[in-house]
Amino acid sequence: MHDKSSDPHPSREELPLPDYDHMPVAGLEHRMRSLPADDLRTVRAYEREHADRPQVKQMIDHRLDQLEHGSAPSGGDPAAHGAEQVRPTRGRSSVSPQTAALPPDPLPHGTYDRSHPTQPNNPRTRHR
Repeated sequence: MHDKSSDPHPSREELPLPDYDHMPVAGLEHRMRSLPADDLRTVRAYEREHADRPQVKQMIDHRLDQLEHGSAPSGGDPAAHGAEQVRPTRGRSSVSPQTAALPPDPLPHGTYDRSHPTQPNNPRTRHR
């Protein structure tokens, strides 16, 4: 087994963040806070070799700088489901065509909306 933090070309399977390639940038920032410096270096090497997004590399560098100046990785599991990931459902959804709200009826052409009595074509407010 080799040291993954020194690998200049890490593979997707070596990443400490599962499904890294499909995570939005906002989710990455949150997840990276729980990683130690070695894991962040692995993610940075992977990012540089694949998407090479300047914003993500800057975010990783900033976090590495924080860790080098005394910050500690936050608690939490970087592999846990986040808002950006779809959680598997346990059962069937109660939403169906039978339980959906009915669409509103459109107004027929040439009529006015009685909920807005100040409309110009409202016969009740038309000046004679």
